[in-house]
Amino acid sequence: MRRILVGASMLALAACVQTIETTTPFDPNEVAFINQRGAADITGQAFLRQAGGGVVTCAGEQVQLIPAGTFAKERLSQLYGSVQGGRIGTMVGASQENVDPRYLEMVRTSQCDAEGDFEFRNVANGDYYVLSGVRWTVPGSYIPEGGSMAKLVQVRSGQDQRVLLN
Repeated sequence: MRRILVGASMLALAACVQTIETTTPFDPNEVAFINQRGAADITGQAFLRQAGGGVVTCAGEQVQLIPAGTFAKERLSQLYGSVQGGRIGTMVGASQENVDPRYLEMVRTSQCDAEGDFEFRNVANGDYYVLSGVRWTVPGSYIPEGGSMAKLVQVRSGQDQRVLLN
């Protein structure tokens, strides 16, 4: 029985991966600022509140800092519903198929600590998306709950930014 439930869960997860069609090609020159050393720090926390009121953080999850060029804005607005970002469930995702590999290389990563805090140091001026997930399972279920969140952040004049993903 357990194998059947796990198999059904995996099929459900695979069925919700969508292919994002963009009209704008990725231009690495537009977002080259991601590779420059800047004066700003982006810090933040990611968390979600459960139906019962408990709070779950992104502890141990990866956080991504993606330069928000034209391609990323188009792609992420389709996935999250807004150019500003948003939240999607754990059963939703985007295929990396047919995505320019240079786009995938121009991402900085960090990790949430035990309290759900993260940081990116020495960030250059520019527009960025900060993305992370918060996931958990409840006893008796194999299907994860929670979701993934994205938020558009603007770094100007080397000013630090604090981001809350929830």
